Amino acid sequence: MSTRIEICWPDFDCTVRATLLSEMNPELCEEFKKTLPFSSIQSHAVVAGKQMYLPYRLVSEVAYQEEPMDQQPVGRVNIELDFQYLAMNYGPMTEPVPAVPLAQIVDEDLDKIQVIGEKVWHNLLFDDHYLSVHVRLAGGDER
Repeated sequence: MSTRIEICWPDFDCTVRATLLSEMNPELCEEFKKTLPFSSIQSHAVVAGKQMYLPYRLVSEVAYQEEPMDQQPVGRVNIELDFQYLAMNYGPMTEPVPAVPLAQIVDEDLDKIQVIGEKVWHNLLFDDHYLSVHVRLAGGDER
């Protein structure tokens, strides 16, 4: 059974759903689930393309698969274990670097993630307050 998470931005009154990529990175997804729920601060990449990220700490030594970030689908959620953040691609990516896929935003929420991405970009450039983001298991999913 696929595990879904919800990513919520209270400032925008918006939530998107994502499916953990347990077939691709099963051990990593299990470790990630054990850290839920958590809150962080949302930010936006400056040179990578249409990507937002949030600080997130997971110490893990499990094996994982990678994908070229510039070839990933819109809505891919990656984990960066060395730099300690989660990243969400909401449009084209320009950096051809390896990325560790963790989840995929569900198709029905791809329009929402694009709107959120643009709002986060605007916040980075023009606003002076932090955006909170919350990540949790969706609905009644069990750990």
